Amino acid sequence: MKFISNSEELAHYLNINIPISRDIKEISIDSRNIIDSSLFICIRGNNFDGNDFKNDALERGASIIITDRKDDTDIHKNIFYVPDSILALKEISKKILKEFDGNIIGITGSNGKTTTTKILKKTLLSASGTINNFNNEIGMPLSIMNADRYSKHIILEMGAAKMGDIDYLSSIAKPNIGVITNIGNSHLEKLKNLDGVLKVKSELVGNIRKNGYLIVPGNNKKYLSYWKSIREDIKLITVGLDDTCDIYASEIASTLTTTFTIISKKFDIKLDIKTDLLGKHNITNILFCYAVSFLVKNSNNYFKKKIEFIDQHTTRLNKIKWINNSILIDDSYNANPDSVKKSIDLLSSFEGRKILILGDMLELGLKSRKFHEDVGFLASRKGIDIFVGYGKYTKFSLDSFSNQGYFFENEADLKHFINNNVKSNDVILIKGSRGMKMERFIDV
Repeated sequence: MKFISNSEELAHYLNINIPISRDIKEISIDSRNIIDSSLFICIRGNNFDGNDFKNDALERGASIIITDRKDDTDIHKNIFYVPDSILALKEISKKILKEFDGNIIGITGSNGKTTTTKILKKTLLSASGTINNFNNEIGMPLSIMNADRYSKHIILEMGAAKMGDIDYLSSIAKPNIGVITNIGNSHLEKLKNLDGVLKVKSELVGNIRKNGYLIVPGNNKKYLSYWKSIREDIKLITVGLDDTCDIYASEIASTLTTTFTIISKKFDIKLDIKTDLLGKHNITNILFCYAVSFLVKNSNNYFKKKIEFIDQHTTRLNKIKWINNSILIDDSYNANPDSVKKSIDLLSSFEGRKILILGDMLELGLKSRKFHEDVGFLASRKGIDIFVGYGKYTKFSLDSFSNQGYFFENEADLKHFINNNVKSNDVILIKGSRGMKMERFIDV
């Protein structure tokens, strides 16, 4: 059951008078998704204003409308006014979590946060949290409102595009466990450099509850020193592939499946893991999840069994049979320089002809050309046979790629190339920033 299932509970969490009794089956900010007995919250966006769709939502069966714009036509008794709908989302979700007596886990990072969130929801007993990738000032509160009130754990992904974003979100969550998956080159148009990324992701640290935990990668001494300097009243735990970490992976082997052993000398742990998830980056994601699982006293056997049943569709990286009996690694959802490098490492580990189809990496500011050139150099060193670039910036990748390369600006031309050049036993990896919509090249 959700935290808000009727108008009385909504009035409690929003702290306003709602003098009618209505059931609330769903919560939505999109009038097109309204079903009977829904709560519709009107949100003002850059390209739309939800307040324009109040009547449409009512016609579709909304039982309650929350709006921050008073109109002369607002005569319906199911419409209630608040000064700011986004702030209303904040206040509702803050109060829900303040009254919640389970664990709250906040997850941020440049890469891996969505995958870590998804794995954790599947490996913790009685957990709920972030829906899809609802990780901003609108999506995270909606995820909280839609969480199961009887959960023992609420897991919240937090995204950032500018300074202050993580502070805003983590001040709502007030987690007792915080996770920073990594610090990488993302959203550099506003964050400028890695120091900017470090600072915005580390905003999480200040909002972890006293005597709580911060789980971080242990591979960068500079970052570790910075995190340790922020708080002395929380415990820091490191994870990684190095045995200097508090929790690390050993005896890694990968064929059709990945096996490794989770080791912790600090906590006296040795746990064998088998998973269908691909790549060393997913081993690290699993280590983050295990660290949380251990801290909340989740059973090791339960964690191990759940990991074995997690397939590639749980993450954004899927391996499927493709054109002419080739293998496609679908990593199309998003891209930045660090995640592309990890994908190239993964692609290079396969037998057969290796083809990288890469769309532009966006939001990199003045460093766009350099980062794309670096990707081309790496692909050459890693033995990628064919590099296919799409968009605008990947032409710089091809300039630095020493093997066979092709560049396309037209969608139809790239689809034609794929259909006529992919052969049996090829391994193809497709990746690009979300704005490039590289998934369009999968069903060709």
